[in-house]
Amino acid sequence: MDGRFFIIAFHEGGRIQEETWELVSFARRCGAADPAMIVLSDEGTIEPLADELAHRTGLNVVGLAGNHLKGYTAEAYISTLVPFFRDTRGEICITATHTSRGIDFAPQLSVMIDACCITAVEDVGEGTFIRSLHHGRFRGEVRADRAAAVLTVMPGAFAPEDAEREKPGKVRIVPAGDISLSTRSHGTRAPVHANIGLTKAEVVVSAGRGVGSSENIRLVAMLSSLFPKSALGATRGVCDQGWLDYSHQIGSTGNTVSPRLYLACGISGAVQHIAGMKNSGMIVAVNTDPCAAIFRVAHYGIVEDLTTFIPLLVDRCLKRE
Repeated sequence: MDGRFFIIAFHEGGRIQEETWELVSFARRCGAADPAMIVLSDEGTIEPLADELAHRTGLNVVGLAGNHLKGYTAEAYISTLVPFFRDTRGEICITATHTSRGIDFAPQLSVMIDACCITAVEDVGEGTFIRSLHHGRFRGEVRADRAAAVLTVMPGAFAPEDAEREKPGKVRIVPAGDISLSTRSHGTRAPVHANIGLTKAEVVVSAGRGVGSSENIRLVAMLSSLFPKSALGATRGVCDQGWLDYSHQIGSTGNTVSPRLYLACGISGAVQHIAGMKNSGMIVAVNTDPCAAIFRVAHYGIVEDLTTFIPLLVDRCLKRE
């Protein structure tokens, strides 16, 4: 998309969230020659956050400062961003990560500034944005139908730009004033279902709904038991079914893992799950559907019924011991 491109940078505990760096790569893919970054916070923390963004990306940064922005709420962000963008003319693109915060405020912001809203973007086409449909089995191309667009981008869809720029961007701090809100933030808590053993495992064997039933979870657990320092993972669908506890969930709303080996059993490959395991050293997928999205990220793909494949693999491994 031509025109002005703005990246909303989320932060927590004085640190920029990692997904923010992926948005810079997304902006480059969209052809944005000089995107600008926007960070919102209180006056005590806005300058170091803005400086970090400017030094790491080399982009110009606007820091919107106000006491009402000390903790995130959708109301605080919208009440600050709407006046900032209301007088903007021409084509603009505002992007944020497709996390709980991005999903929370982006649609509301689009309504308030008369922009279209496209969520869960995972790729860029010729003037279009690509998103998954039906758990990753299909991909749809969506085109912005207005001059202004608000986008949310799936975590893990774009590799971050890691290198710090030689020349930092310029920083401009803009007082947002004191805005009275009807909602307030009481802070954040660590995930209830965080699984430290899962995040430290060298091998993760994960189950998707393609395993078929709770009884077949034993097969995945049996495969996991072959490896030392291994752990059992799952998709959200498996946890929603009650086949495994939510502490096993991997994905954008669960645990993030980066093991040396990731075995995906009966996992379709929805981008929400891939976001939680994309940095694995080697990914091996077992699925009966040769068109499953998981094969797009797997290093090795096995098209087979796991109830047949896993017992054969386990038997062969045990005989070699």
